[in-house]
Amino acid sequence: MEIETVKISSIRPHPANPRVHPDSAVERLTKSIIEFGWTNPILVSEDNYILAGHARLKAAEKAELDEVPIIRLPLSGDKALAYMIADNKLQDMTEWNYPQLKDLLEQLDTGAFDMELTGFDEGELEKLLVNRMPPESQQGGSGEQKTVCPNCGFEF
Repeated sequence: MEIETVKISSIRPHPANPRVHPDSAVERLTKSIIEFGWTNPILVSEDNYILAGHARLKAAEKAELDEVPIIRLPLSGDKALAYMIADNKLQDMTEWNYPQLKDLLEQLDTGAFDMELTGFDEGELEKLLVNRMPPESQQGGSGEQKTVCPNCGFEF
């Protein structure tokens, strides 16, 4: 596979893409692309539809870029649709090792780096760094809800 650089106008979002990208996610991704450059090309089907990278395309447009890197996959039809779903679903099946994530965030939290470039917003970072809780945990009415990391057993 080769990475090509193409005009944004030459590729199209897939009309059946089931993934929704809120403006806040696109904004974070735009900042990431501006800061780190392109680290993950858009994956495109044989007929120039995006299979993976719809948010990256939106971020590129928001950053007013004319060209993006792509990889053309030899997929079309039902196989392309199945891949588009799998690419999104498989990332949902992963989890964080929260103690290790906290260690990395603490290492970066020197004041010299925009911590939101990690993808976490200020509230999520506070929960991770100060309260030692995953961002998605909520406090219950009768006290703190405990969350156990499935990888290491660490209790939040």
